[in-house]
Amino acid sequence: MTSRSNSSSSKRPLANARLGPGQSFAAGVEVVVPGPTDALSYGVPAGLVDKIQVGCRVRVPLRGRLHVGMIWRIAAVDELDCPAAKLRPIDDILDDSPLFTDDLLACLDFAARYYHSPQGMALSLALPGALRHTEVQGDAAPIRTRWLVARIDGLERPTDLRATERRVLDQVLAKGELEVSALRRFVDPLTGAIKRISVPHKTLESMAERGLIRLWEQRVRRDPLGMRSPVDRDNPPDLTSEQSQALERLLAFSKAELYRTAVLRGVTGSGKTEVYLHLIAHCLEVGKTALVLVPEIALTPQLVYRFRARFGDRVAALHSQMSQGERFDQLSRVLSKDACIVIGPRSALFAPLSNLGVIVLDECHDGSFKQQTSLRYHARDLAMVRAQAAGAICVLGSATPNCEEMALVERGRAHGLYMHHRVGDRRLPEAFTVDLRVAERLPDPFDERRLSLVSVALKDNLQGVLTRGEQAIILHNRRGFAVTVVCSSCGEAVDCPHCDISLTYHQRQRRLRCHYCDYSQDPDTSCRACGGRNFMRLGAGTERIEETLREFLPSARVERFDRDTANGQRMVETLDRFRAGEIDILVGTQMLAKGHDFPRVTLVGVLLAETGLRMPHFRASEQTFQLITQVAGRAGRGDKPGQVYVQTYAPEHPAIRFALAQDHDAFVEHEMKRRSLSAYPPFGYLALLEVRHKRLEQAMAGARVLAEHLRHFEANVLGPVQAGVSKLKGIYRVHIQLRAKERSELHGQIRWVQTHLESKLPTGSRLFIDVDPVDFA
Repeated sequence: MTSRSNSSSSKRPLANARLGPGQSFAAGVEVVVPGPTDALSYGVPAGLVDKIQVGCRVRVPLRGRLHVGMIWRIAAVDELDCPAAKLRPIDDILDDSPLFTDDLLACLDFAARYYHSPQGMALSLALPGALRHTEVQGDAAPIRTRWLVARIDGLERPTDLRATERRVLDQVLAKGELEVSALRRFVDPLTGAIKRISVPHKTLESMAERGLIRLWEQRVRRDPLGMRSPVDRDNPPDLTSEQSQALERLLAFSKAELYRTAVLRGVTGSGKTEVYLHLIAHCLEVGKTALVLVPEIALTPQLVYRFRARFGDRVAALHSQMSQGERFDQLSRVLSKDACIVIGPRSALFAPLSNLGVIVLDECHDGSFKQQTSLRYHARDLAMVRAQAAGAICVLGSATPNCEEMALVERGRAHGLYMHHRVGDRRLPEAFTVDLRVAERLPDPFDERRLSLVSVALKDNLQGVLTRGEQAIILHNRRGFAVTVVCSSCGEAVDCPHCDISLTYHQRQRRLRCHYCDYSQDPDTSCRACGGRNFMRLGAGTERIEETLREFLPSARVERFDRDTANGQRMVETLDRFRAGEIDILVGTQMLAKGHDFPRVTLVGVLLAETGLRMPHFRASEQTFQLITQVAGRAGRGDKPGQVYVQTYAPEHPAIRFALAQDHDAFVEHEMKRRSLSAYPPFGYLALLEVRHKRLEQAMAGARVLAEHLRHFEANVLGPVQAGVSKLKGIYRVHIQLRAKERSELHGQIRWVQTHLESKLPTGSRLFIDVDPVDFA
C-alpha cells in the first residue's frame, strides 16, 4: 500500500487551529468524498503543495469533521468554483503515490455523469470502507499481524530462568519456530487436555533482549477463498481451430495497444475461458494487467482456482461479501503489484489495477452485471469506458449475448468473434419438451390432493442417471418450500407487512419469510384477516422439489443450491462436493445456470420454464431464452452426451422453442424485429424514474407531477404505474418510463427533471433514476 498515515479516524473532530478559511494557498484541488456530494474545492497549504497528485487520498474538513476523500483535479486557486477567501485547507495527504489510476478515475467520472449521480456516490463504488476509515476494529482492521518466536541456534540454556521462561524456552527449542498464540496453549501430558497459560508479552520481549529467543511481528493476509492453499499447476492445452482464430484476432487487438471491444460468442462448452487464459498470458508477458468479471459470486472460487493453476499467486479476488479486512488485503496485493489479475463480480470492475491490458466480462449477457441499488450502473458499459480510457481491449463473452451486445457488432462498435462447436467435438445436449398440459406427473408427497412439478418422464430419466453413476441438475427459479400460504377459511394470502409480496414458507426453518426485506414470522400465526389458523401451502420452491426427489429417488444424494443454502464457504463446499461426485442431483435456482463446468452432468431438467415470461418487462423473453440455453449447456460437457428436459405450459413460445433448438441467431432475429416495432433497446433508449414515499397516494401524486410536465415538453412517457412490487420495506414505489430515440435526448430530459421538477415532489418523496434499466419490478 502507499498509505502514509494509519492512525487517525476518517471522521475525527476538527483541529480548529488548522482550518481557518481565507488562507493564502499556492494551489487548489477538487476533492470527492464518498457519499451524496460532488467534488468540493479546497486549498493546498504550502507544505503539501509538492505532494499533491490526482488519485491520492486526502483528509479534508467537511461538516465539522475530517473525512477521507480523493483528489479529483488539481487547479490554480482562481480556477476553482469556490472563492479563494472561502477555501479551507486540506488537512493531510494520505498516500505517497496515486491510489487510483487515470483510467479508473475517468470511469468513475463517466459513471457519475451518465447515471446522473453525485461523484461521491461513484467514488463509493471504488473506495471500500477499509480505505475510507483508519480506525476500524476486528476483521475490518486494515492490517492484521501475528507475533512469532524462534530458537537461537547454539544457545546455552541459562540456569536462572523463571518458570514461565523455562516453559517458553522448552517449547521454542522443541519446535524451532511457532506463533506466540501457540505458546499460550499446551497439551497436558497426563490428561491430553489443552490448557492455557499466561505468557506476558513483556516476558517475551525481555527474553529476546537477553538473546534467548527471536521475536518478531509478521503481517497476515486474510484468505477468503483459500488462495494460499496449494494448487496443481496446469499446462495450457492445444486450442481448437475456432479458439485459435478468436485468440489470433484478440492478440492482434492487444498488440496494437488501442482500445477495442470484442463480443466473443461461443456455444456452451466451446472453451471461451481457455481463450481468456491465453489472452491474459500474453498481457502479462508484456507487463500488462487483467480484470475478469463474472456474474455471480458463486463463480468466483471456481475461476480463481483455474486461474491460479495457470498463473500462480498473481491472482487476486474481490467481491462484496468479503469483510473490509479481506478486501483491504486483496487491494494491498493489487497496489503492491503482487497480483496482476483481479477476478470478481461487477464490483471488481473498480479494482485499482495499473497498466490495464484487458477486461473480460464472462457471461456478459447476465442481468446481475447491472447494479440495482444506489448508483445503478451497468458493469458492461463501464468496462468499455474504462478499457477505452486505458487503451485496453474489452472482451464480452457469452453463449447468448443479448440484443444490445449483438447490436454493438452490427453497428461497428464491437468486433464479432464466433465459436460454433464444443471442445473435442462434443455434441450439444439433446433437448426434449415436456408439455405439462398433458404430461403425466408424480403426485405431491406432501399433499395427496395435488400433483408435483416433477413429470414421470423426468423422474425416469433421473433414475437412469443414477443407474449409470452420472449426475443431474434440476433448475427451478423459486426458493423455499411453498411459494404462497393461503388461509383455508377466507382465502387471504399471508403477505409481508412491509412489502407488497406473499411470504414464502421455508420448511427446514419452519418460518414464513419475505425474500425482499427478510421479515419472518411463525407459520402458525393466526390469519390477519379472519383469525383462522388453518393454511394451505401452495406452489413449490427448490426446497419442496429437493424433498420430492428424495421421496421418489430414495437412493439419490440430493442437495440444494440457492441463496438459502449457498452462501460463503458453504457455497464453495457444495460446488466442490458436486464436482467430486459426492452429490447425484443438485437442485437450484439460476445460480446454477451460469458458467459452471461439471463433466459428470449428463441430464438437466428445467421445471416451469415459462416462469420468467410472466415478468412485466420487454426483456422477459430474452432472459428466458438465455436461462434455458445456459442451464442446458451444463449437460454433456464431459465424455458422455447430455440431455435436457424442459417442462413447460408454453412449449410454443418462441423463447422456449429457440432455446430448445440452441438457435441464438434465430432468436436474436425474432427479438430484434419485435423490439424495433416499439423502439425498445437497441432501437431506442430508456430510463426508469422511481418516486418513493411512505404513503402510496403521495408517491403517485409526485409521479403524476413528473409525467405531466414531461408530456408538456413532448417527452415520450409511460406511466405512472405502481412498481411490480409496489411496497418495499415499508416504502411505496411508483414508476415512470422515459423513452427517447437518441441518447442525448434522454439525458437532456433527465437533467431537466433533476433541475426543475425534483423540487416539486411532495415533502418526504425521493426520486431514483435508473438509466438503461434491466429490472422493472
